[in-house]
Amino acid sequence: MKREMKSLEDHNTWELVKMPRDKKAIGCKCVFRIKRDPNGNVVKFKARLVAKGYTQRPGIDFTDTFTPVARKESINASLATAAKEDMEAENVDVDTAFLYGDVEEELYMDQPDGFEDQSNPAMKCLLKQALNSTKKAASQWNNKLNKHLEDQGFRRSDADPCVYVRRSTDEYSIVVIYVDDLMLFSKTKEHIESIKVALKKEFSIKELGELKCCLGIEIDRNREDKTILMNQRAYIKRLPEKFGVDKCKAVHTPADCNSKLVKMTEEEVFVAKYPYRELVGALMYLATCTRPDIAQAVGEVAKFCERYNKSHWVAAKRILK
Repeated sequence: MKREMKSLEDHNTWELVKMPRDKKAIGCKCVFRIKRDPNGNVVKFKARLVAKGYTQRPGIDFTDTFTPVARKESINASLATAAKEDMEAENVDVDTAFLYGDVEEELYMDQPDGFEDQSNPAMKCLLKQALNSTKKAASQWNNKLNKHLEDQGFRRSDADPCVYVRRSTDEYSIVVIYVDDLMLFSKTKEHIESIKVALKKEFSIKELGELKCCLGIEIDRNREDKTILMNQRAYIKRLPEKFGVDKCKAVHTPADCNSKLVKMTEEEVFVAKYPYRELVGALMYLATCTRPDIAQAVGEVAKFCERYNKSHWVAAKRILK
């Protein structure tokens, strides 16, 4: 947590001021999480100071909050283009990306617990840079990154605002953005390096090397055959234990062709005692990303998310098996 506070100080994220009486400060808290690699192994333990953005008042503390992220179809299209054109593909991560966003509204925050200024404990933090979990943090960061890429000669795609292309007689480069993860594609390593050098001048970035993982999806590339294989093995391995089917016998088909799911009758009492919607959401994520073979079965169980019973739960668990 001390490293996180040092990073916030280096970015000049706030200044301590006496808050006006007509203003209201939002709270903040520390959040800890474990970062894992595509195989589920622990990479590092992370700590983040996040604002309690849910207490911000619309129209007063914030206005528009929309932030685009790259569509899965855009990521697939970029990977397919890279495979076909034999392009270089690398991945970079922007450290504490939200801190680069410029705050547009006057926003005050309580001092973090355990890190208060002992000489001015009653003063508040006037935010000068965006902070994690403020309502506009992601939007402000996206605006900052968009300006940087356009200044470097990239053109934003009309089809997807998170895809940027820079094309000339000797260059064809693509940048795909998913919040603070950037996927870089170009015909030569020199052009990849030029993109990274420009990013380093304005942001603190972490070079992750060749693109082998994207949003938890493993990418296995064969440049000789010009093919790319994608899988979510680590994610799939965690699901059976999470939903209690890790010791069940495996089945060969995701759906039972001899049974038909039906709606609950009005007389049946609905009791939400199974994590049904959570399981269906996890299965839909798999179906849309790397497992289209389960799409039909997932579509069937997804019809009953409003009212479900044990038969629907059993059908959803069968897909995991």
